Amino acid sequence: RRFATQALYPPLSQAPTLDAEWYRSPQQYELERGRIFWTQWHCVGASGQISSPREYITETIAGWPIIVQRAREEKELSKDSPPTTLRAFHNLCRHRAGPLALPQDTPTLNEKQPNCGKSPINGFKCRYHGWTYAESGELKGTPHFNDKWPEDTPAEQKEESQRTTCSQCSPPALDPFDKADLGLYPIEVREEMGLIFVRLHSEKAIEKGLKPPLPLETAQKIVVPFETAYEDMMTYLKDANLEEYQFYSSEIHELECNWKTYVDNYSEGYHIFVCHPDLNDDISAQGDYRVEVSPSGRSMRHVVPLREDAASASTGIWVFSYPNLAVNVYGNGLSIERMVPLTPTRMAIKYLYMFKPGTSQEEIDLSIAGSAQLTLEDKEIAEQVQANLSAGIYTASRYSPRHENGTYAFHKAVWQACNV
Repeated sequence: RRFATQALYPPLSQAPTLDAEWYRSPQQYELERGRIFWTQWHCVGASGQISSPREYITETIAGWPIIVQRAREEKELSKDSPPTTLRAFHNLCRHRAGPLALPQDTPTLNEKQPNCGKSPINGFKCRYHGWTYAESGELKGTPHFNDKWPEDTPAEQKEESQRTTCSQCSPPALDPFDKADLGLYPIEVREEMGLIFVRLHSEKAIEKGLKPPLPLETAQKIVVPFETAYEDMMTYLKDANLEEYQFYSSEIHELECNWKTYVDNYSEGYHIFVCHPDLNDDISAQGDYRVEVSPSGRSMRHVVPLREDAASASTGIWVFSYPNLAVNVYGNGLSIERMVPLTPTRMAIKYLYMFKPGTSQEEIDLSIAGSAQLTLEDKEIAEQVQANLSAGIYTASRYSPRHENGTYAFHKAVWQACNV
């Protein structure tokens, strides 16, 4: 890996960009799954999407399916329950890895959020063999798992089954096992600013026997508390009052590019005057436009000056937080934008659109349409860039200190995680 033998990442004025191999290599992708997506906090939804008990969100983070459920009120739970009413787990049954919820589960809460549903029980039920779990993740029921022999079963068949595993004979009687050993694997969950965040790395899950995708000592060097992870973003958004916005809809756009290719694009405004002509008519992309990187390097804010004759753009807040979350606030609306890896060369942009109460339908439609147009323009250039990154001719280049300081900060964070 580029820079792998150097103790420190080069400064902005000297550093080359990440090598093209980082954008196409299956080995690099697997490294990032463990070093970045397993260890970092991720936004998976808005609080308003699951406001009632038993409602849940399903999501997949770099290939790991997870589920977050709104549990009953604290007073209805046991005294040993955590202080939050959210519970989050890996979306798999401990029997034979069946899902606790499926994409086609019905009823979904509404057509605008297809990854949300409501559990038929207070807890979870496997969609494969029907094992049931409490809201705490404790295994409760294993239906028909150790049924008794039918009364008319010949004694010799029962005896034979204890000595052989032939397909014509019933299996031997099950040795007792402790259900406490087969509870769901938990993940960390937080609810802040009207949003829901999770972290896959969980000491509690490891205590239950989960084997993380990277050495524990390595994970402990990379993992940071939630407050550290999002302190800079929350500072940038402290006056935005995200809790005032209500969930409206979600959209997913799949792109044929590495997830970093798209984040690179978001991290700079250098491309706007070429790739976004309508937006460029409203802002001064080559004038006072700048990207402000936070002291920790984990977050960045786009400072977007308007032209005097701006027709449609409005002042707003555009903030990115490592590794893959953007919050775009504009007027009476905002979008939560997540850049989710699917394969080494495919990713998805997952949007949550939220608006203040009383926002007109016309304004909502215009905001979402504008977002869709910008996404289409970014998708086109990102996929073309990825094609060149994958072709094997391009290797690396240099950063513009004026325009690509945000890209440099993002690359530095990725490199540091991969070189611990």
